[in-house]
Amino acid sequence: MTRPCVTLAAASRRRHERPVRRLVLWAARSFGAVLLVGAMVACAADPDDSGRGRSPVATVASIPSADGPVWLGAPPAAVTVDDGVLASVVSVHAFGCGPVSHGSGFAVASGLLVGSAHVVAGASSVEIAWNAGGDELVTASADIVGFDPERDLVLLRSDAAVPPLRIERVRYGSTAAVIGYLQGERVEVSPARIEHLVRASGLWGDGIGRNVYFLAADVQKGQSGGPLVDRGGVVGVAFATATGPDDIGYALSRGELLGFLASSGVDVGFDYRGDAVIHAQPASFGVTSSGDCRLR
Repeated sequence: MTRPCVTLAAASRRRHERPVRRLVLWAARSFGAVLLVGAMVACAADPDDSGRGRSPVATVASIPSADGPVWLGAPPAAVTVDDGVLASVVSVHAFGCGPVSHGSGFAVASGLLVGSAHVVAGASSVEIAWNAGGDELVTASADIVGFDPERDLVLLRSDAAVPPLRIERVRYGSTAAVIGYLQGERVEVSPARIEHLVRASGLWGDGIGRNVYFLAADVQKGQSGGPLVDRGGVVGVAFATATGPDDIGYALSRGELLGFLASSGVDVGFDYRGDAVIHAQPASFGVTSSGDCRLR
C-alpha cells in the first residue's frame, strides 16, 4: 500500500477539549508523519514565497516507532521560565541551500552551542541571534564544529557571549518547557510534560534507533534544536512534532545529547547530584562539514 502524499503546515496553537489521558499506538507499520520543526517536510518542496525562510527537507518522514502502546496526557496549561534561561537560547540561521533556514539552539559551554543538524545541513555559513537584554536581537557568526546526522544534532562555535545552560536530570511527568524562536524572530515558550522515554526508530526511514522523549506539548515550527527545560536546566533537545489534532512533540533524550557532546570532543563530567558538568576549550575545535542540503 502506498503511503499518501502529505502536505504539512507549521504547527499552531490549538484550543480544543482533550481527554485526560489518551492512548497513542506507535506501530512500526503506522502511517503518519512528523513535522521537523526547523524545516518543512513534504512530498514535494514548494518555494517559500514569504521571503522569510526555507523548508529544506523534501521527503515525508515517518512517525518515530516504538514497541507497544504509549499513554500521553494533555500538555500543561502554563509554565514559568526564568529570564536567565531564555537568555541562553538562540535563533539559528543557516545560509547556502536556497532561502534561509531557521531553527533554535542553546549554549552548553562558553562559546559552544547545540542545535538540530537538519536546520544547518549543507549550510555554507551559520548565524545565531539572541536577546542580550536589549530591544533588538544581537547577532553573531557561528562555525559548525560537530555534526551528527544520525542523532540530528549539531555543535556550533561562536564568540557570542551567550550564557550556558546546565544539563539537568530528567523527571518524568514533570512540567517542563520547549523553548525556541519562531521564524527566527520571537522566542516562544511551549509548556510540555515529559511522558515517556522510548527507543524510537523510523524518523528518516533508516531503521536507526534513537532515545526519544514523547512529550505532551505543542512544539512549533522554529523550535527545532531548542532546549527541553526542567528546573532551569536542559533535559533534552526538541526536534519534531506530530501532525494531527493532538499536541504531541518529540525531543532527543539527555543521554543522546551527552553522547553527542562526548563524541564531538567535549569533556563531559558529572557533579555529586548527577548533573552534567561541561569542560571545553572552543578554540580547540576544528570546523567540520554539514554534508548536503538534505540530511537524508
